[in-house]
Amino acid sequence: MIDITLRKELKKGFKKTVIKMYDNIDQLPIRRFNKANKYWMLHDNIGSSISDFDEKHYSKLALLAGDKEKCMAELANLRIMIYNIMNEVNVEHLSFACLIHSIDGKEQNDLSEDALNVVLKKLSDCGLTQDRLKKKLYPSGKTSTVN
Repeated sequence: MIDITLRKELKKGFKKTVIKMYDNIDQLPIRRFNKANKYWMLHDNIGSSISDFDEKHYSKLALLAGDKEKCMAELANLRIMIYNIMNEVNVEHLSFACLIHSIDGKEQNDLSEDALNVVLKKLSDCGLTQDRLKKKLYPSGKTSTVN
């Protein structure tokens, strides 16, 4: 596991938050691995943002335009992605939240979607940014595993 320290500037100094995070998926307990894997697969196949539409769905739809069945399946994936975006569900962030072992020593064992969103809110309130999150999720700089 690795420790990540977030510092948020306050009027009178800084607030420090220590996050303990699994740094290898093989360390994840089975239930946590299954939950994280579910969200990674959803992100890789459906996406989590409008930029994923450009990278994943737009070109697929153009290629599948002659195959009605495959085109309909791709449109269903696109519909799920848009629904998630409208409801502020980011499956990439949920998969990241599954990697969080503890925040300031308090273990994060509830893997329900609501609890994972609470973890993400805590991290956001502590100063975790999308940029830092990307660096943890994609240390090599590659931001998508499926095109």
